Amino acid sequence: MLVIEQVSSSDTIISHQHTYDGSYGVHTVNVRAFNLANNDTLSTNIDVLEWPCQAPNVTVDAAFIDPDCRFSVENKESFMVNATFFVACMKSEQFTARWELVDSNQVVLRTLANATQLISEPYTVPPGRHEVRIAASLWSNYFNLTDKTVVVSACINVTMSDLVAGIGGSSFINATFNDTVQLSTYNLTYDLGIPSTSDKSGMILKWRCKRSNETWPTQLATQSYVPYNGSGGGCFGDVGPGVLGFAVGQWDLIIDTSYLEPLVNYEIQFVVRKDVRSANADVTLFVEQPFAPVMGFRFVSCMFQLLQLISDANKLLLYNAVIKMQRNIVDNSLFRY
Repeated sequence: MLVIEQVSSSDTIISHQHTYDGSYGVHTVNVRAFNLANNDTLSTNIDVLEWPCQAPNVTVDAAFIDPDCRFSVENKESFMVNATFFVACMKSEQFTARWELVDSNQVVLRTLANATQLISEPYTVPPGRHEVRIAASLWSNYFNLTDKTVVVSACINVTMSDLVAGIGGSSFINATFNDTVQLSTYNLTYDLGIPSTSDKSGMILKWRCKRSNETWPTQLATQSYVPYNGSGGGCFGDVGPGVLGFAVGQWDLIIDTSYLEPLVNYEIQFVVRKDVRSANADVTLFVEQPFAPVMGFRFVSCMFQLLQLISDANKLLLYNAVIKMQRNIVDNSLFRY
């Protein structure tokens, strides 16, 4: 038996404290009391416990802890991931929380230390599937706590924002015949996936046209800018509904309504494409019936002015011819002087 300490006391109750620095486990403590007349021994078992130390508990919103990564946000929007940490370790001298934003190629886009939330501003994260890793760890100068590190992952699906297409003015235009209609799209068409609405790079522009009673075919033919000849559908009657070949790549569409058949509703569609995205805007154009033509006559008599320009030798001959012509005119009621 190991004698830890021997004390002498006249007290009937003795209290003793001992700091144990050996191995953990159950140990037996014996106490022997004696005097000159007698002695007594008591024994008890003491369980020396290790200092309690649990791995950190990290809690993240359940919407992010999804193997199917159904949490989605457009790249024009910000997003925020919050985490709650609970630490219960008597051995730990320091707690560290490290954040990493990782793309689908395992490239670290951003790191953050000792924070309870990660905030991503608009347009800072490219489209794709991203992972937010949160590593919570403990450190001690006396204990090896590497096995207490916890890593929690959150998944975020960042999608590309939409294209927006627009045509200025009303969605229904009532135009007179033999007039000019101009449709403008530049200021109302932009990419929400980039910060600047004036950046039109990479956009492919097309105009389409058909009559309201027609449907868009699967394969669109190319229409020419020719006056309507009454032989077919579409805007100009050459190939039916289709793409306006003369306006490909143009922000503005200019049409002379005399090229269109009157009293018909035309559906004009503007289409913009970029990468895999597309958007369109539509306008209905109605061409009114033209007015019936009005004809009139205006006659100017220049007989006497002509006579003044003719020489005296020919004046009599011309005068007789003029008089004869005037008689014929009066007899046929064509002219009046």
